[in-house]
Amino acid sequence: MHGWRARIGLMVPAVNNTMECELWSMVPKGVTVSTARIACEREGAAETLRGMEQEGKNACARVMTAEPDLVLFGCTSASFYEGPDWNREFQAALTDMAGVPAITTTGAMVEALRRDGIRTVDVITPYVETTNERLRRYLEAEGVGVKSFGSFDMLDMFDHARIQPGDVYRKVRDCASDDADAVFIACTQVRALEVVDVLERDLGKPVYTANQCSFWKAFETLGVTPDVEGVGGALMRSLRGGASASPARKIA
Repeated sequence: MHGWRARIGLMVPAVNNTMECELWSMVPKGVTVSTARIACEREGAAETLRGMEQEGKNACARVMTAEPDLVLFGCTSASFYEGPDWNREFQAALTDMAGVPAITTTGAMVEALRRDGIRTVDVITPYVETTNERLRRYLEAEGVGVKSFGSFDMLDMFDHARIQPGDVYRKVRDCASDDADAVFIACTQVRALEVVDVLERDLGKPVYTANQCSFWKAFETLGVTPDVEGVGGALMRSLRGGASASPARKIA
């Protein structure tokens, strides 16, 4: 049977076509990913994000037919929009439904930052201003200060996938401040995983992405190690005992 080491049940917004690809690029042999789509509109408006609570539970019920060892709710904005208490309650509800550990992207992000002692961040997002403000408030409520925000200002969640890794690299370099402890790149639809290592090299500080944090927490919980070297930055290297990454390539 495939998934003899572990099985991940992933729930992603129906418009998302990035998170699965990045996760599959990192899963080691013997680990499988079964995905259920979360019904949603393309525009990341408040009613869409709030609607993902029930639709996420519906997706969880569907993905449980694959008998995963862990379920992962893969939407950053939907999991931070209503604040930390809501996210913790939602994660607990998914755990109760599934009978296995449940992770949300925002919960994984906070755990990763706390693990590494990060107190301040520069934040890069594809979101509009109102959603960015919700993320700022969430981070501050969790004890993480925001030094700067850089945004692509896109309401259409499908279009978030059109942002290229080179665009992410340049946005981070343009917006990163000298005094932030780290950089966080939000949204599981943004293709950022492949520029983490080169950004860490060029900035001299940790870089976290929504997908990277989600995968790190999933792999840590399952007790498995990703096979890919040179991708995912220091956070992913921590799962391999701190092994050195392969040289990062230059982003044009």
